[in-house]
Amino acid sequence: MAGQTDTDIRQAAVRRTTIEMKSSLPTSVPVCLIAACAIGFLVPAPASAQTEENYRGKMTFGMYTTGRQPTVDINARYSAGDWTGWVGWYGPHSEIGSQARAGLEYDMRRRRMLIIPSIQAASASFVGGSLYSEIGGTVYAIAGVSRTNLEPYVNLNFDPNESWQLGAGAHFSQADSAAAFTVWDNRLHTNQQNTHVLVRHYFTGTRRITLDASYKSGRGDSGDFVRGMAITTEIDWRRWFVKAARDAHVNYSAETMWRFGGGVRF
Repeated sequence: MAGQTDTDIRQAAVRRTTIEMKSSLPTSVPVCLIAACAIGFLVPAPASAQTEENYRGKMTFGMYTTGRQPTVDINARYSAGDWTGWVGWYGPHSEIGSQARAGLEYDMRRRRMLIIPSIQAASASFVGGSLYSEIGGTVYAIAGVSRTNLEPYVNLNFDPNESWQLGAGAHFSQADSAAAFTVWDNRLHTNQQNTHVLVRHYFTGTRRITLDASYKSGRGDSGDFVRGMAITTEIDWRRWFVKAARDAHVNYSAETMWRFGGGVRF
């Protein structure tokens, strides 16, 4: 990404690529719900139970609120072979109006190794890239790095954008898994750090639950040092899924965010 001097980086730390989630109009929510139902009826039901890997596409509708009027996020992903692309829209937003985004990633799978490079661009001139890897078998190591051009960006990952990532995970039985990893700032001198514990469990058939508990600490745009926890739960049943989260000090701000969403795989 574009080179930055130490002075530029410290100035950028004030404005950062993360934009605080603020109030917006909720008029798009009914439209999203209607669209989700329409997609559900248009996509043929599978003849038998299928796992997530049987579907190439995924449409997600989300609503986020910090106690004010909610904002809306719409995201569509589609995989073809080892490539996955996505497009999304978030808004309306009080600072940038709204933001559209698109990205592409490649899954490079080798024996006992997974490497996923990705790139994403968004309106307001944002460009970012990341590299994620898993090395091992039943027990594996996690390592990653991400970088942006420091342009305005609504951070929907809720982890530092300029970051390193380290951790480990394990697979149990045929499908269950657990992982723990930390993502921390490596560029903006904010001391931001977010540690996750992620557990995924399959019930009979295709029913699955995913729990993600995380603890964050660091300085946000205001310069205040904050600490907070977040809990995210996702429930999958065949091609359908729903999820909810409570995130204290979301994106290192003073606000607590509630997130609700769901969608369909096709």
